[in-house]
Amino acid sequence: MIYLLFFAITLLFSGCITPELQDRKTSRAAGNVTVVLSLDGFRHDYPEKVSTPHLDSIATVGVRAALEPVFPSKTFPNHYSMATGLYPEHHGLVSNSFYDERKKEYFSLSDRSTVNDPDYYGGEPIWQTAQKQGVRTANFFWVGSDVAINGRYPDIWKPYDGRVPFSVRLDSVISWLAKPAQERPGLVMWYYHQPDSWGHKFGPESDAIVDKIAVLDSLVGQFNRKVRALPNRDSINVIILSDHGMGQLSADKRMFLTDYLSEEMVLRYSGSSPFYMIEPKQGMLDSVFAALDTVEHLSVWKKGEVPETLHYGDHDRIMSLVAVADSAWSLEWDHGRSMMQGTHGYVPSNKDMHAIFYAYGPAFRKNIRGKPFSNLHMYPLLVFLLGIESAPVDAFLDKNVLWMLSREGPSK
Repeated sequence: MIYLLFFAITLLFSGCITPELQDRKTSRAAGNVTVVLSLDGFRHDYPEKVSTPHLDSIATVGVRAALEPVFPSKTFPNHYSMATGLYPEHHGLVSNSFYDERKKEYFSLSDRSTVNDPDYYGGEPIWQTAQKQGVRTANFFWVGSDVAINGRYPDIWKPYDGRVPFSVRLDSVISWLAKPAQERPGLVMWYYHQPDSWGHKFGPESDAIVDKIAVLDSLVGQFNRKVRALPNRDSINVIILSDHGMGQLSADKRMFLTDYLSEEMVLRYSGSSPFYMIEPKQGMLDSVFAALDTVEHLSVWKKGEVPETLHYGDHDRIMSLVAVADSAWSLEWDHGRSMMQGTHGYVPSNKDMHAIFYAYGPAFRKNIRGKPFSNLHMYPLLVFLLGIESAPVDAFLDKNVLWMLSREGPSK
């Protein structure tokens, strides 16, 4: 089904590209480089709440839009969906933690033995699509980049270590961009784990998050200055984005699944606020569903009945029941866990989950505020910028993305 969808979308996609854009795609403007920086958990409206002069400057010389996450709005599913153009139900990273029935084990982002296991990663990440077509790639901590997916790594990569200072990551990327043309990567992807950590600990409305956003904006400014100092600066496309936003929590809006379910009803579960998957014991599916279906501020679906708009039903790692809290509500398994001040994982239509997208360089228009688009479409955008052919995907080059590339807008 994915392959049929891919070919249908390819036909549609080819009809939407203006001649000017097609020329840009096929020529790949001799030596152009694309750089993508992810700032984990950077909500789309932080720049309205906090002074961000360096991001603001990008909006004037380039483009800005909001990115809508895929479901669930968690870090691993969203970074890997951007990398592959596939929904989590198709690439297999269905949450930050889940149970794999075939392997009889839990995957968790905090367990490096599972994170580094290539069996968990389906699809073809963009760095492999590029490599296959002669584009060198470099990667500093993007989800999946330090895993031998399909038996290979990016040309340059780093094993994940969150202790590596942000300045070291920045200088490494600049050093890659400064390499001689024959050694220079055509695609560079890198990652900062902030402001996500601060958003969880202190909340997106806190003074602490204001300070962290200011630090990150300063780093963006440093990076932009160093890019401008490179001799090949006019051939570099820079994208700064995030995987999801962050929602504020409060002590009076907490739900606990063990208030409604007993140990005798549940075989296993996985997740974290506000999103959980539940596998009932044999014969208990309807009882568990009934116990949760009437809970206020909670949506629960049986596998196969999750709304089609969420694209969350096909993979065998998705358990029999999927539960997610309403906006601003915390959903926890039991009373023994301390409450976070902020979280993410809500449905993509929740605007608190929307993330940033900024871009500038030879491929982008200037001073354009684009409409929101799904981060799933980052993969075809990168395919376009690199001038390569796509692997089979769920995504397409969204018309709102085309508008930011074309001076005339997408063709009708």
